Amino acid sequence: MKVRLGYPDRIVEVDEHRVYVFKGKRLFSAPLDEVLGYILKGDGLLPPAVKEVSRAVFDAALNGGYIHGKFGGGTESARRVSV
Repeated sequence: MKVRLGYPDRIVEVDEHRVYVFKGKRLFSAPLDEVLGYILKGDGLLPPAVKEVSRAVFDAALNGGYIHGKFGGGTESARRVSV
């Protein structure tokens, strides 16, 4: 999965295995599986800048079919997760 998400104050880029957040002059990153796990399970050690965009990354992964292949639970079960 390769996605770029634009915000007024940051750029978010997701490659195959990592999420990168460029905010101001700083770069934050975290493993993609941990970002998705943060939304699905509610736990994880992520930088605050990555936590702020984790829902958008999850939605992009869900729409791109990445979650179905990685978690095996199907997109319907993932859609029922409320965060």
